[in-house]
Amino acid sequence: MEKRALLAVALSLLILILYQEWMTRYYPAPPPQPEEQREEKKGEAPAPSPPKPEPIIQKSKPAAPAKPQTVKDIKVETDDYTALFTSQGARLKSFKLKHYRTSVDEKSPPFEMVPSVPGVPYPLGVVLPGSNPFNDEEVAYSVQGGDLNLTGTNQGRLVFQGTSPAGVALTKELTFTGSGYSIPMQVSVGGSVGVPGVMITAEAASKAPQADAPFEGLLADVEGKLVREVGDSLKGKEWSGKVSWAAFGHTYFLFAVLPENNGEQKIAVREAGPALIMEVAPKTVAASQATHTLFIGPKEIDILKSMNRGLERSIDFGWFALVSVPLLYIMHFFHRFTATWGMDIILLTVLIKLILAPLTHKSFVSMKQMQKLQPQMERLKEKYKDNKEALNKEIMELYRRNKVNPFGGCLPMLLQFPVFIGLYNALLTPIELRHAPFLWIKDLSRPDWESLPL
Repeated sequence: MEKRALLAVALSLLILILYQEWMTRYYPAPPPQPEEQREEKKGEAPAPSPPKPEPIIQKSKPAAPAKPQTVKDIKVETDDYTALFTSQGARLKSFKLKHYRTSVDEKSPPFEMVPSVPGVPYPLGVVLPGSNPFNDEEVAYSVQGGDLNLTGTNQGRLVFQGTSPAGVALTKELTFTGSGYSIPMQVSVGGSVGVPGVMITAEAASKAPQADAPFEGLLADVEGKLVREVGDSLKGKEWSGKVSWAAFGHTYFLFAVLPENNGEQKIAVREAGPALIMEVAPKTVAASQATHTLFIGPKEIDILKSMNRGLERSIDFGWFALVSVPLLYIMHFFHRFTATWGMDIILLTVLIKLILAPLTHKSFVSMKQMQKLQPQMERLKEKYKDNKEALNKEIMELYRRNKVNPFGGCLPMLLQFPVFIGLYNALLTPIELRHAPFLWIKDLSRPDWESLPL
C-alpha cells in the first residue's frame, strides 16, 4: 500500500486510541462494591438513627408538640415504577424502575434509584435557611392518603404534614400519574422563616449505584449553560441564576429537580460523611412555598425531551453531538421494523458506509494516482538529491501536469472522523442498548468479550 495511505491509517488508529484513553480517564471504572453491601437484603429497611435527646424546656417556653409514635410507609405503584415513602421525614426511601433491571441477568430485580446506604439520608428533605440550616430528617409527618396503584392517566396524591421542633408547620404535597416519570412536588412552610429548599442525595464515595452506570456527578442547566461537575471539584460549590433543572446523574439514569417558578434559584452541594447533598431553593426570601417537578428515571432521549426543559442535554454525546443524535434517531427508525438493536447497529453501519462511499472512492482514486507517479518521483529524488528546493518544485510540477492532489488521499479520511466518533458516542451512551441482547452478546452496551464463555 502507498506510504501516505499507511500513514493515514496509522494516524486514524492513533486518534481513536487517544480518544478511548480520554474516555477511560473521564469515566473511570467503578470500584467493586463491598461484599456486605451486595448481600444486603433488598426489602430490609435501614436501621433508624438513634433519637436525639430532648432539649431542656424552660417554663416560660411552650412545650413542643407530641410526635406520633409510629412510622408509616406508603407505597406508590405506577406503570413505570414502584416508590416507597416513609413518614419519618416524609422522605423517598425506594424508587424501583420496572422496565430496567439491576444487572444483565434476566431474573435480576428492578433497578433501584434510591439505594439504601448507611450514613446517606433519603432524598426529598426540606431545608430551611438561617445561620443554623434546619432539615426535616427527624420530623415525624402525618400522611393524607394511603397506598396508590395508578395506571395510564390516573392520578393520585400524597400530602405529608409535620411540625419542626421550633413549631414551624411543614407540608409536602406530591402528585403521581400512572404513566411517566415526572412527579410534581410542592413544599410550603408556615410563618416567615424563609424559602424552603429541596434536598436530594447521592453516595459521595461511590462512583455508581451499579457497575454499568458510572456516576456523573452534578448535572444542571443554569442560565442556559450546561454544568457538569464530578469528584472533589463538586463539593462545597454553589450556583445561582435561572435554573431549568439540577440533578445527580449516572450514565443511564437521572434524579432531577425542575423548579417551576421563573425566579432565580440557588444550587448548593456539600459533603456530609458518606453523603453528597444537593439543595435547590428559590432566592426570593418573601416566598413561603416552592414548587418543583421531580424527574426520576431513565436518560432516554424521547422521554427527556417530553419534559420540555432541556433534560436531553444530560446525555453526554461529547463534542460531536450534532452527529450522534441524528444517528441515534436513525437507529430508532430502524428499530420500528427490526425490533432488535443489534440489527439496527448493522443497518446503521451499512448506511454510513454507503453515504461515505464517494469520499472513500475519492481517497482510493487519489492513492492510485499517487501510486502511478511513484516511479517518476523516485527518479526525481535521485536526480535532485542534492537540491531540495529544485526537488520540491519538480514534484509540484509533476502533480500539476497529472492533475493530482497530494492531499487527496488523506483529506477524505479526515472528513470521516467526526462521523465515526459521533457513531461511537451514539452507541456508547444511549440506555436503549443497555442489557439489549444480540446473537451471543448479552449486553450491547458492554464490551463483546464480556459475553464470551470463560
